[in-house]
Amino acid sequence: MTTKLRQPILCVLGHVDSGKTATLDAIRNTRVQAREVGGITQHIGASEIPLEAIKDFCKPVLSKLPLTFTIPGLLFIDTPGHDAFTNLRKRGGSVADLAILVVDITRGIEPQTVEAIQILKEYKTPFLVALNKIDALGGWQNKGCVFSESYKQQRPDVQQEMDNRIYTLIGKLYEFGFQAERFDNAADFKKQILIVPVSAKTKEGLSELLLYAAGLAQKFLEKRLTLSETAKGSILEVKEERGLGKTLDVILYDGMLKQGETIVFATKNGPAEGKIKALLKPKPMDEMRDPRQKFDSVNEVAAACGVKVSCENADKALAGSSVLSGNIGEAKKKIEEEVKTVLFESDKEGVVLKADSLGSLEAITKLLRHEKIPVKKASIGKVSKNDITIASAMRTKNKNLGAVFSFHEDTDEDIRKLAEEEEVKLFEEKIIYNLILNYQKWREEEELKTRKHAFATLTLPAKIRVLVGHCFRACKPCIVGVEVLEGRIKKGTGLMNKKGESIGTIKAMQEQKRPVEEAKKGKQVAISIDGAVFGKQVTEEQILYADVPRDDAKTLEDRYLQALQPGEIELLEEIKRIKGTILFK
Repeated sequence: MTTKLRQPILCVLGHVDSGKTATLDAIRNTRVQAREVGGITQHIGASEIPLEAIKDFCKPVLSKLPLTFTIPGLLFIDTPGHDAFTNLRKRGGSVADLAILVVDITRGIEPQTVEAIQILKEYKTPFLVALNKIDALGGWQNKGCVFSESYKQQRPDVQQEMDNRIYTLIGKLYEFGFQAERFDNAADFKKQILIVPVSAKTKEGLSELLLYAAGLAQKFLEKRLTLSETAKGSILEVKEERGLGKTLDVILYDGMLKQGETIVFATKNGPAEGKIKALLKPKPMDEMRDPRQKFDSVNEVAAACGVKVSCENADKALAGSSVLSGNIGEAKKKIEEEVKTVLFESDKEGVVLKADSLGSLEAITKLLRHEKIPVKKASIGKVSKNDITIASAMRTKNKNLGAVFSFHEDTDEDIRKLAEEEEVKLFEEKIIYNLILNYQKWREEEELKTRKHAFATLTLPAKIRVLVGHCFRACKPCIVGVEVLEGRIKKGTGLMNKKGESIGTIKAMQEQKRPVEEAKKGKQVAISIDGAVFGKQVTEEQILYADVPRDDAKTLEDRYLQALQPGEIELLEEIKRIKGTILFK
């Protein structure tokens, strides 16, 4: 008996305006993008493409991938950015079976492209690249909808330009740890990311893109596509619908949902259950968020599909939560365990993270940990006074952790003022990539400020040699010319000899008769030494050292060792030996 397979779930990701929706519009023969504000996707969408429609669309290239298709079709998820993918979640990863990363060939890898690649890598989701807008390449001529045939008919210089852009993209993907190749040159579909050049405008390459997406899903994901008895889904969005109130836009990825049965999902206060009042399903080839025709009211739906669910307690549901049916007690326990891994407050040090959904929260937490940025608290909703208080306490322990990340949530003005008063850094972003990038930039700037302040107050390791014939004054103060052999000297630096005996303190410095505050390795300067007499404490060719106090040496070793040059680190050890290591314990 043939096992019944569900539709594979394909998520479409990419930078804003890279052509995600336009690509799907061209496949569906719809005009969703044209009806959206500014032509940009504002909400998550789901579209079912039945197998017969796939075969019909791919007819010109069907023979290129000789497979017997048993999947019933494909379920495409379109998204404003990271949202659909991160909210398509289950324990241990993403619901998406496969992803299409749309890249604008004229712009290449962009910030949200990086974000998408990082999330795909984190969730270990296989993907292929739709290299869109090939019609915008200089000199490109539309020679038909099949890319591999159209490419052969282009001028050599146009082919070269295309190849160069693909090679650049292959190089960028390699930096993220992926091997990639143009789809018609690929030798191993399992190990190589397929790059399919396309044009949503002229439809070039789209038949090959759809064919290879379906083929990869069929060939490599078949074992993941068998249906189970109980329903499992993910809430993409919680939306208000006229006449229904709050509804759940759900991607059902396993099993069946039936009108009248009870489902379990997460709320801020824990697992909740709700009896299904209505199931509304978009028609095949139509778009869930912007249907051309009215939704069909159905009694039951089978995975994989997008479905609008009207149920009890829908207004309390969290986007990104799993939706489960079956044994209510077991379902609640699973939801509770799942949420615990995403919503938490640790007793360890870390930043505070707030986000709009469980999916966003989970994805950002993973990426922060990957970047070695610890998270103390992760929760849903706006930044609160308590969040600022926690971050402020963190700041007293570690200045770099006195930060709050707010993703896709508006912050009240009084909270912003409180953060400023408490010297807590508040990061508000709608792009994960920018959230992490801006934090790293801020941390570097803060470390630089701290280092500059510390270096201005600490005695740094230095080694100098008194120059021959450069005694300008014997005493009160002694003024001599010196060369800095290692490290740096500045006004106020105490000096000692090779025996560790104090010589005096640098009162002032001049370079070519101009006062200077600091002199680094390689510089020759005149220094006035308060408390020294030339011919007694100071002599020609003498080697002198900065007299680094014990506390300064410990601070340098504990906090600023990475800011010192290798020679300075060795010199610090030499100074410790001269003074006696007992002083530094």
